[in-house]
Amino acid sequence: MQKYFSALAIEQLRTAISEANGNEVFFLGRTDEARIVVTVEPLARGNKDAVPAIMIACSFGDVVIHNHPSGNLNPSQPDIEIASLLGNQGVGFYIVNNDASRANQVVAPFARKVVERLSYPEVEHFYAPDGVLAQALPGYEHRPEQSRMALNLSEAFNEEKVAIVEAGTGTGKSLAYLLPAALWSVRNKERVVISTNTINLQEQLIQKDIPFLQQHAGVQFRAVLVKGRGNYLCLRKLRVNAADASLFKDDTAQELDAIVAWSKKTEDGCRGDLAFIPKDEVWEELCCESDQCGRVKCPEYPRCFFYKARREAAGADLLVVNHALLLADLSVRQETGYDATAILPPFHRLIFDEGHHLEDVATNFLSSQVSRLGLVKLLGKLQHPRKAHRGVLPQLSTQLSAAVPESQDDLYLEIAEVLEGRLIPRRVAVLEAVTRGMDQIGEALFRKLKKDGVEQKLRVTPAIYNTPLWHEVTPHIENMAKELSDYALAMQAFLKGCEKLSDKVLEKLAGPLTDLRGVKGRIECAVDALRFFMAREDEFCRWFELRKGPLVKLCCSPLEVAESIKKAILDRFKTVVLTSATLAIGEKFDFLKHRTGIELLAKDRVSELLLPSPFDYAHQALVAVPSDMPEPTSPMFEARLCSHLLDALKISQGRAFVLFTSYDLLIRVFNRLAEPLKAAGLTPMRQGETNRHMLLSKFRNSLNPVLFGTDSFWEGVDVQGRGLELVVITRLPFRVPTEPILEARSEHITAKGGDPFMSYTVPQAVIKFKQGFGRLIRSKEDRGAVLILDSRVLTKNYGKIFLTALHGVTVQKAPEEEICRRLEAFFAPSPDSPSLDSHPTP
Repeated sequence: MQKYFSALAIEQLRTAISEANGNEVFFLGRTDEARIVVTVEPLARGNKDAVPAIMIACSFGDVVIHNHPSGNLNPSQPDIEIASLLGNQGVGFYIVNNDASRANQVVAPFARKVVERLSYPEVEHFYAPDGVLAQALPGYEHRPEQSRMALNLSEAFNEEKVAIVEAGTGTGKSLAYLLPAALWSVRNKERVVISTNTINLQEQLIQKDIPFLQQHAGVQFRAVLVKGRGNYLCLRKLRVNAADASLFKDDTAQELDAIVAWSKKTEDGCRGDLAFIPKDEVWEELCCESDQCGRVKCPEYPRCFFYKARREAAGADLLVVNHALLLADLSVRQETGYDATAILPPFHRLIFDEGHHLEDVATNFLSSQVSRLGLVKLLGKLQHPRKAHRGVLPQLSTQLSAAVPESQDDLYLEIAEVLEGRLIPRRVAVLEAVTRGMDQIGEALFRKLKKDGVEQKLRVTPAIYNTPLWHEVTPHIENMAKELSDYALAMQAFLKGCEKLSDKVLEKLAGPLTDLRGVKGRIECAVDALRFFMAREDEFCRWFELRKGPLVKLCCSPLEVAESIKKAILDRFKTVVLTSATLAIGEKFDFLKHRTGIELLAKDRVSELLLPSPFDYAHQALVAVPSDMPEPTSPMFEARLCSHLLDALKISQGRAFVLFTSYDLLIRVFNRLAEPLKAAGLTPMRQGETNRHMLLSKFRNSLNPVLFGTDSFWEGVDVQGRGLELVVITRLPFRVPTEPILEARSEHITAKGGDPFMSYTVPQAVIKFKQGFGRLIRSKEDRGAVLILDSRVLTKNYGKIFLTALHGVTVQKAPEEEICRRLEAFFAPSPDSPSLDSHPTP
């Protein structure tokens, strides 16, 4: 005992255990330089909440100690699980007996950290003309912008700063942040999280950039792509569904069979490893979900694909995640502590690539919605609407009677009365109350909006509160909340009764009880969301959505997320990097800083760096605006748009992205131009024909392709060489101003004395505009044209903001016919310009 503890610590252990009457106590121990526990502090008595309490309080180098009253100091399975979690965050784990005379050192204490700062000359040499990159990459060209970015981020790691870096296309920003991140992580034994918004960038990092660094950087590090639970197959669910496949129809039963066969040979159990894309309704029944997971108590835990992936993540230096998963992790972390394992293992350094999405992602995460479809599906998990023997409740009914021994008949009857007398029969009544309530709301909205067959939204404003509509719908919302709340209480009563069952019986019922807890939690969340929708806090926007059916959603979003981002991210992590090719407006980061809470930080903690693209746009690109195009609001716009598009696409011979802001306009224009384009030898395709990945593959492999796309094709798409030589921006990418959240935010800005159009609407559109422009030139060999067919960039005052956002690119302005002549000259091979035929094919 004296080998691990000081005399004072031993006395503190004995006193606290005695005061607890010999029951289990969790202690937090502080160590000295020799890693001896010098003092202990009792933080929690033995219960299910003890470990979270400890995790919040401890830090690297500390030790968690607890006593085993039995005197057996061997760790239990839960002990091992806890020790693993704590060990991954640098915390030791001891078990002692009640008189503190013996100790089992399950995980030895870790030495206190000494921070090793990054060496600026070392980092700079990596990117130098004669450095590692130059030696490893044939034809490497030194990019000063890349070196500056890497040095800036090295300083952010060393000085614990929040760094904002706009790095123009071609800077090589991924390698610029990966090297400092890898060096810091390995040398300081402190993992770094890199968060992206798109799968494309994740794949680039994992399949290309990180392997390159691992091979050439001279630093050995591990990197793991962390995916959300929903990507992984749940073996428990698969076993249950495979045993009774009647839930699956003929066409989906084959998918189930294929997944069963795949589950026996797959290494990672991830949906992306399947040879086909499973239908959503199939995968939803089989995927891993946090609220339907038994964790260490699940019989499939040793083989669990999800926890295997999480163990790999715990041993990695760099974690690559997406923004949504990161925000989900931070939500858990705010409850359990930032030094604890949440969805991700602990980390203190964070890089947001594609950081211009941060406000939108945070808004989505902090929003809520309750839909008719969602509630029906949720209640359907309890009992299948067409197959009464399927679902959590029938499963519990069957297994409960078989699992409880005759000696516990009284207890069985007590529990079964709740299940058979309340839960099973009441489910139908609750379902009817929900569907009736939502349908009544839908009918009331339809009568007010008086439009059929289109999606409609109605924002709940103070004026709405005094209308007949509000008085008509509120009783339905209140009734749904009450019915669901009462039902959740009945579920809680059943679960409480089950706690009296023996461990052996509970082990047999573990699966369906886990599922029931998950459904109960989701019903409680729906109740909270319904009640919050009825509340009248000024800081939130609420609205109804009505679709054909009628299908109704009740939605709620925060007006501002800056304070939330500051509290959850900026204040809690030592280094935070936001980078993208599109963060600045008018060479300044004011918009980003205001919307994400960075402006609320001390100025000396924030560093800013604006790096232009190294591409020579003057020679590589033609950027043109027809000066005689009607404005988009003109009735002549659509016809002229089609006419000019057809001419331009014939000149470029396709190989074009045509970017729209409205799917309706896209469809109309595509329908008018599809046949003329085919007649001209081009291959038209549009968003919606197939999924995005397959559409891009088709684009890269088709003859003279023309892709008509909306939102998701403005960014995150990389087609180099001759595969893409024309990008057409049909309209400036303003968001629909009548969208409830945008409308509410605009009013909120006005109420504070601001100009919502210039301070919010225009900056959002400029960022999107820059993203669209960035699709064209992806390498120093690329060459092509950007056509902007929205004349407002020439006629409106705010147009200058869009054009100056192109970092000095000269924009040609001329009538349509002259623009076409310039396009013809640009695309015609000449002795003075690089031949188009010399460009690499896709």
